Amino acid sequence: MSRAKTPAPEHYYEEYLSKKDKNDKVFTKVWAGILGNSLCFYSNHKDLRSVDVISLENYISLKESGGKSSSENQFTLCLKGRVVQLKAESLESREMWRAFIITIAELRIPGSLCLLPGPLLTLKEALEKEMERKKKKEAEANETPSCFYNVSRMEAESLLMQNPECGNLLLRPGVNQKSLSVSTCQKYHSKDVFKHYRVIQEQEAYVIQVDPKVVCSSIVHVISHFVNSSNKTLKPFVKICEYEKKIAIFEQNNEDGVVTMRYAQDSPGSTKTSSLHNSPPPLPRDPLPEDEYENPDQGEKQWISIRVPNGPRNPRPVTSSGLGEELKRKLQIRRQQID
Repeated sequence: MSRAKTPAPEHYYEEYLSKKDKNDKVFTKVWAGILGNSLCFYSNHKDLRSVDVISLENYISLKESGGKSSSENQFTLCLKGRVVQLKAESLESREMWRAFIITIAELRIPGSLCLLPGPLLTLKEALEKEMERKKKKEAEANETPSCFYNVSRMEAESLLMQNPECGNLLLRPGVNQKSLSVSTCQKYHSKDVFKHYRVIQEQEAYVIQVDPKVVCSSIVHVISHFVNSSNKTLKPFVKICEYEKKIAIFEQNNEDGVVTMRYAQDSPGSTKTSSLHNSPPPLPRDPLPEDEYENPDQGEKQWISIRVPNGPRNPRPVTSSGLGEELKRKLQIRRQQID
């Protein structure tokens, strides 16, 4: 199976930048980019995994360097509990970094900026994206994934093993209030293999404790990372619940204690009865029609209509001899007419 390719991060702004922390003696040149409200550093522009991340949620201020010559491209990023010195490639690059860092951190465009229309338009688009991202993040923070179950590790394994059609990735509580666990179940040589991953909440982010660590903005993002990084081999576990189609009522007989079950009526006042107890159809009120009978005589069939009176039926017997004499008489008359 081919491994899914990790997409390149979509930075609001990115360029080479030199960085020096408090304990560093010299600047280190890295590839940097603003991703969301984080300043991410990479070994080079082809690297997709960051080596250091600075959250702009801890932003305090941005100070310019007072020196000249090579130090005029420097500026200092002051954070809560951390101070980082940065040096851009040029004065123009320094102004772009200052503009994007202040705008994303304070969610406003500083009025003191002197940018050309093109970079200013890019800065406005980045601000709109960041504000939309924050709204989406707040909505996701209040959303509990459908694959979250308040179960232990053993219970999670049992759910995943017994219900493979429901999914193979489950989110459950961790060892404390600031941690979660992700449990997965996959087949390997026809055997169930379980894996468990720890997710720790740090400030406003969720960090998957793998090597290297993966920082996610929300719990929903955690689930999406597992699904996407596995090329959708992992699927969130959603228990399929079956529901009754009719309301069942259990009743106990007071005499013998036998419990029986019946279904409630579909609509109030409606009563359904069996077809065996249906009332018979009403009798017709119109006069009875004439009945027809079949009477064979001498190998020929003739139809004779007999009207049934409305009174009591006492029909007179019809003899075959009377009918024979009548036919003979009619035949003689018919022959005379022919002759």
